[in-house]
Amino acid sequence: MDEHDFFKKPEDNEGVYYTPPQNTEQSESSAPIYTPPVEPAVVPTPQPSENTQYTYIPQQQYAPYSPPPKKSAVPKVLAVIIAICIVIAGVALAVGVSHKISNKNTLPYSSSEEQEESEDTGEDVKLYGSDEVEKSDKNGNLTVAGVAEECMDSCVGISVYASQSGAGSYFYNYGNGSSDSEPAKSGEGSGIIMKEAGSKTYILTCAHVISGGDSFKVTLNDGTELDAEMVAYDSQTDIGVLSIEKTGLQVAEFADSDQLVVGEQVVAIGCPGGLEFMNSVTSGYISALSRPVSSSIGYDNECIQTDAAINPGNSGGALFNMQGQVVGVNSSKIASTEYEGMGFAVPSKTAIATANSLIAEGYVSGRAKIGISYNPLTSYSNSTAVLAALNEKGYKDANGTMVINEIDSNSDLNNSDIKQYDMIVAVNDTTMTSVDVLTSVLSKSSPGDTITLTIARIDGNSISTFDVECKLIESKK
Repeated sequence: MDEHDFFKKPEDNEGVYYTPPQNTEQSESSAPIYTPPVEPAVVPTPQPSENTQYTYIPQQQYAPYSPPPKKSAVPKVLAVIIAICIVIAGVALAVGVSHKISNKNTLPYSSSEEQEESEDTGEDVKLYGSDEVEKSDKNGNLTVAGVAEECMDSCVGISVYASQSGAGSYFYNYGNGSSDSEPAKSGEGSGIIMKEAGSKTYILTCAHVISGGDSFKVTLNDGTELDAEMVAYDSQTDIGVLSIEKTGLQVAEFADSDQLVVGEQVVAIGCPGGLEFMNSVTSGYISALSRPVSSSIGYDNECIQTDAAINPGNSGGALFNMQGQVVGVNSSKIASTEYEGMGFAVPSKTAIATANSLIAEGYVSGRAKIGISYNPLTSYSNSTAVLAALNEKGYKDANGTMVINEIDSNSDLNNSDIKQYDMIVAVNDTTMTSVDVLTSVLSKSSPGDTITLTIARIDGNSISTFDVECKLIESKK
């Protein structure tokens, strides 16, 4: 090794060398003179001067240069690691606080083990109360909730049962040997507690709900089920009445439907879909008044139109105003994908007058009729030819022409020259374009009134017409 290698500084100070003083008189036995630096850091090398005193170290005491020991890097590394850990812990704490705030009202998910190990599961979800729902407004009118609360006990469900005949009894005498079996439920509808008299309470409903039944049950709002009896029904107005042997129930209050106005809010309560959805509440408005709706027997009833939802099972249920009074009996709904929100109700004025008469008389008193049974002309195979002939005589579009089948014994037509198969083609000089022409006249007339019927009679290949005066009699059906 070259002796100058001993004077080379460590590599971290490479390029800085120790320069010994030059002495040309140095003896062969003299060793190089080494003066170690005061500090391990780089220090400028002192320059010798003429007065410099040197200490000579004998050769045997000379030791090669050993660089000063390096400072350990461990403390620095530990300090850096500790600083990093502190930063990470601070970030984690900040993120945790932020997550807790943002999820204050949610349930954190964790496994059961994690939940057991966790010391902080967060705040529980709270249920907040609200102000009491308003049951009336500042004008004294009820809200929908108020109507429901005050009137629900006046609304009932109706179950209809029809007797089933044992078909096997009539098959060559094989079968169960009985023509009767336990009545089966044939339908469900809604009803209104109308009035109380003696030991009975009367239930107002629709004729089409009860007309096909043999026995009935009424379910009160509290779930009590009671046997009911048929009182009577009227197909023309679609109103029927049942009775139950129980008193002390909440009787509904009725308003005069003539006082209704379009746009007035109403509430319907009934059993859409049957008793499973008993006393469901819907709300809407009066869409129109005096809407003509044909009944199952051809009469046009003037009904209330509403957009409150009315579905099968609502029939017979109440339509209330915002004073909690019944203004109509829900009767029908146009069932088509092309129509929405078109429900109809029999006006309360019509319903109450009909029901009172059914209870008192068993029929609608004061209703006028001619006293005949008939078939529509359009049910005959030669109707097209007959209508063409009537058209030539001036009775255009006489599609409502009625072909007389039988004449009641008490009918005024028994005193005239009317025969079976004669046709009524006009009433009071109005052509029978539909059956409603006659029913409209009858609905506005009373027993004892006289109307003029135009009769057409087929005689061979010709048709003749003549007028007949008919005194109306009272209908007891």
